[in-house]
Amino acid sequence: MGEVADRWVFIKGGVIAKVSSEPVGRAAATVELGRDQILIPGATDLHVHLRDWSQAEKETVETGTKSALVGGVTTVAEMPNTVPSLGSPELVEARADLLRHRSYADFAIHAAPPSAASEFAKLKKAGAFGLKVYPPDLPRFETVLRGARAAGLKVAVHAEEESMVFSDRPAGAELVAVRKVLEQVGRRSQVRFAHLSTWEAAREVVESKRTHSGLTIEVAPHHLFIDRRTAAARIGAASKVNPPLRSLANSRAMVRLLGEGVFDFYATDHAPHTLDDKLTKGAPGFPGLEIALPLFLTRTENLGLACRMFCQAPAAYLGLKKGRVHPGYFADLAVLSRRRWTVDPSRFVSKGRVTPFAGEELRYAVDHVFLRGSTVYDEGRFVKQEALLVN
Repeated sequence: MGEVADRWVFIKGGVIAKVSSEPVGRAAATVELGRDQILIPGATDLHVHLRDWSQAEKETVETGTKSALVGGVTTVAEMPNTVPSLGSPELVEARADLLRHRSYADFAIHAAPPSAASEFAKLKKAGAFGLKVYPPDLPRFETVLRGARAAGLKVAVHAEEESMVFSDRPAGAELVAVRKVLEQVGRRSQVRFAHLSTWEAAREVVESKRTHSGLTIEVAPHHLFIDRRTAAARIGAASKVNPPLRSLANSRAMVRLLGEGVFDFYATDHAPHTLDDKLTKGAPGFPGLEIALPLFLTRTENLGLACRMFCQAPAAYLGLKKGRVHPGYFADLAVLSRRRWTVDPSRFVSKGRVTPFAGEELRYAVDHVFLRGSTVYDEGRFVKQEALLVN
């Protein structure tokens, strides 16, 4: 389960001031954990789609970030494929303004790669911390990487070969794209492979890490913990996601890699859609924010690994003093209970209500969440605090 110890955590000005094995003085407000509760750092999710604007029927910033809190997530990094897409400084600024006013969690913004070289630095100034490269952008990946590096923007890449993604999106499409990207990265490139879905592609990146610093791998819950046949049996055509779910053998191999410490980040790829979009239009993706942490702990019973991949490492990637219960870090904290409950998407706070994990029994639940020392979630109640842009 990872190391669990009895500690007193003292908070001052939204920051952890002291962690002690003994109480020190008297606190004005005290939260005492129950016998089956655990205090952990708030999670940081590097891959979410909050929709809103013209897609508000799928999700809004408010419903999406509230669902983040339900899952113990206090910081989210949004992807740029909103409508309209976040491909200009003006749209990034508008998105940041919306998030500041509506988000219940702190946030970061991926922008879409611009076409003009002069726009990279402007995207950074507008509030973007990184770029998300999709399959259609891969032919100009080297140019995008050069512009991002000059502007101080990190790069996340959806690695699938575009010429192969219009059929059944075979596993080979991911491997081909990963190899092409690796041929173009420098030895110190900040490139994150988003939601890798195959063990072969993950191994390829691991091998390149031996000679290339700055490469990281992100993995999503659905590519670890469910296979395509099981998902199809549960929700049929609504089990579509990009990259696709893979075979049971691949899922098992991915879990083995998880245990070996191959993956740097655990991220949901939270992708909400209306019920009609999922059932009749085959819209790809699932909501994941509310169940990702309890699912990980239920399947692995490894609290230390969960905290490293979903709290400490992604926060460090964003340059945040979050993700650790340690003096000097922001008091973003979550209280978990060891208790059984069943995933019922009809009760999600997110507007996305279709998941292949529906009906699964989980053994951990989030009871209480603090954002910089202030309560933002308490067993179904939400409290809006100021949301900060991470840039």
